[in-house]
Amino acid sequence: MTSYANARSLLVYFVLFIIAQVFTVILVMDAIIQKNTIQLIALAAFELGMSVYTIIQYHQSSTLFSNVDDPNVFLVLQFLGSAYHASSWAEITQICVMFVSTIVFVFLAYKLYLEFGWQIYKKIGADLAMRDRYKMYQIFMMLLKFDFFFFLGFSIQYLALLIVVWLPESTDDGSRSTIINELIEHIILSCVVSVVMLILGYWGLRRELKIHMYLFIVLSMASMAYFIYMLTQISLNPERFIGSRVFLTFFLCVDMVLILASLPAAIICLRNFNHGLINHISHATGNTAVAMQPTGLGSKINTNRWSIE
Repeated sequence: MTSYANARSLLVYFVLFIIAQVFTVILVMDAIIQKNTIQLIALAAFELGMSVYTIIQYHQSSTLFSNVDDPNVFLVLQFLGSAYHASSWAEITQICVMFVSTIVFVFLAYKLYLEFGWQIYKKIGADLAMRDRYKMYQIFMMLLKFDFFFFLGFSIQYLALLIVVWLPESTDDGSRSTIINELIEHIILSCVVSVVMLILGYWGLRRELKIHMYLFIVLSMASMAYFIYMLTQISLNPERFIGSRVFLTFFLCVDMVLILASLPAAIICLRNFNHGLINHISHATGNTAVAMQPTGLGSKINTNRWSIE
């Protein structure tokens, strides 16, 4: 039963890995366009984590039917023969490619980090207070994007359980009705609320709309309550989540950590409204902005690299 559940959930994790790679490409392009050095650093850490996961993925596939004492597992291995784990060569190649690509990515990210410092100086100027505001702006934007991925990752896994596993296995109208109610509850509380919350946070930050940020904070707390509820359900009913419990718990914990990071960042960004940052972001770009004179430092511009640390 455990081996079957693990095999059934493994496909979902392969799909999530593919989505993560597409997500990385999109965010790298976005970081380059927005000159977001903090996002580049976060993506380097994310790529390193994905490289480590390729090893875990290989271990999952190679030990999928390790319990040979189980007669059902023995029959499956006899039926598959040499075809069992025939993809091992591709998975080993994937591990090597991911680690080499991560090393190259870290090097290129460092070069871009050096380049973007001057571009940020031309956009924001030498005002230290404005620099700190822009840093929080970048951090909150980056958190919103990672919120989206990990919220989506949890939703895909749980929807797969509801639609692909539990709904077909329901034998009576009562259990089927319960699962449909869970499906509707998840779509409303997780999918819809999360998407609306992230849109409000993004639009509120870009336009400095306080009501949008207040709504983002309220919906973030509602999402945190739902994630705690789901984590409790997984802990109380581990047999129901066989094959998916570990990664569902992991994604829920990451989601809660991201919300705990996003809430104070949102409050700080909210306090930074109406201090002129929106004018710099709206009317200047990294390619066309004219370097601004430093305030309080004389007329000489420091030509050394300017960063946002």
